[in-house]
Amino acid sequence: MRHYLKVLTCLLAALLIPAASWSQPPKVPEAVQKANEVLTALADIDLLLVLTPLKLSKEQIGKIKPLLEQAQSDLMRMEERNAQALLQLKDEVMTARNEALKGKTPSEELRKKLREADTAALQLRMKTVDQVVRSLWAKLDGILSDTQKQTIYDQAKEQMRAARRPDVDKVSKRELGEFFTQEVLLAPRTLPILEELQKVSE
Repeated sequence: MRHYLKVLTCLLAALLIPAASWSQPPKVPEAVQKANEVLTALADIDLLLVLTPLKLSKEQIGKIKPLLEQAQSDLMRMEERNAQALLQLKDEVMTARNEALKGKTPSEELRKKLREADTAALQLRMKTVDQVVRSLWAKLDGILSDTQKQTIYDQAKEQMRAARRPDVDKVSKRELGEFFTQEVLLAPRTLPILEELQKVSE
C-alpha cells in the first residue's frame, strides 16, 4: 500500500488523531478505566524507585517544583507554535480529505508543505527540548547535594546501559544529569509525585 501523506512527528500525529475520532465515541468500560488507574500507579512506582533514592528534602522539592513548572510551560509554548503552524494548513488538508473520498490523491504541493511543516516542527522541538533541559539541569546543579548528583549519575548510567548505549563510561557528568532531567524529571507524572513526596517528607 502506498502512503501519500506521512506525518512523522509526535505533535502532528497527536493533532491528527482527535480529528479521526469516532463521531460518537464508544463508552469506556469501567474495567478499562480501573485498569488505566493501575497502569498509572505502576508508572508512578517506576518513578518513585528513581526519585526516592535522592532523598529530596521538603525545601529542595519546594525549589524544584517551580523550575519544573516553568520548563513544562516552555515546552508547551513550543508545542503551541507547532500547532499554529499546522493549523495554517488546515483548509488545504480538509480539502484534500474531501478529494480523497472521491479517490483523488493529495497534490505534490500539499505533500511538500506537510514535509516542510514536519521538519520545522521536529527541529523546533529538538532545539527547545535541548535548551530547556540544559537550563533546568544547570539550576538543579545548585540545589542538589553532591551525593544526590552522584545518585543521578549512577541511575542515568544504569538506564543508558539498559538501552545498550555503547559509550556510557565516556559520557560526561553534565550529559548524565541532562539525560536524567529529560527522562525522569520532565516526565508527566513527576510533578504530582513530587507534591506527594513533599507532603510526607520531613
